[in-house]
Amino acid sequence: MAWTMDTLSLSVNAVSYTVAAEIPTTDDPFSGPIKNIAPWNFTVLAVVMFVVTSLSLTENFLVMFVTFKFKQLRQPLNYIIVNLAIADFLVSLTGGLISFLTNARGYFFLGRWACVLEGFAVTFFGIVALWSLAVLSFERFFVICRPLGNIRLQAKHAILGLLFVWTFSFIWTFPPVLGWNRYTVSKIGTTCEPDW
Repeated sequence: MAWTMDTLSLSVNAVSYTVAAEIPTTDDPFSGPIKNIAPWNFTVLAVVMFVVTSLSLTENFLVMFVTFKFKQLRQPLNYIIVNLAIADFLVSLTGGLISFLTNARGYFFLGRWACVLEGFAVTFFGIVALWSLAVLSFERFFVICRPLGNIRLQAKHAILGLLFVWTFSFIWTFPPVLGWNRYTVSKIGTTCEPDW
């Protein structure tokens, strides 16, 4: 068996075979669509992202608007719910809008800086939303199970929980912006994510 840079030659039973080596093609997601995905797939994704993003922006805006309009809804527990709505709104605004635009074009035409922005924003606000749910469930545990007696969530507890959520999320999502790992284009080439 003989190896060369471009071909593989081997002999079996005195018959010689030469096979051309497969040279991988590099698809640059910033310069055009990935070639092995049919364009109609991106159109379907763009339509889905438009619908989901529109619904998410509308519903989360309504939660924020109603809570701020009616004073009786401004309770410590609702701070966490409004925080969840803010985080989800921002995920939809950054990730949903960019995903809709890039799927409509079929590739990430906005460039690397927008990829880092989208990857950071979606990851950051997504983790804020998840940890807001964790704080909410923690509060419900204390109210329902009463492991420490009759403790109620007060404004200072809610604010400390939210400070923790935003700080914790920032600590874990900002290092890739500085070069400790990175945000990169996903396999489909129209969204960005942490390079796990």
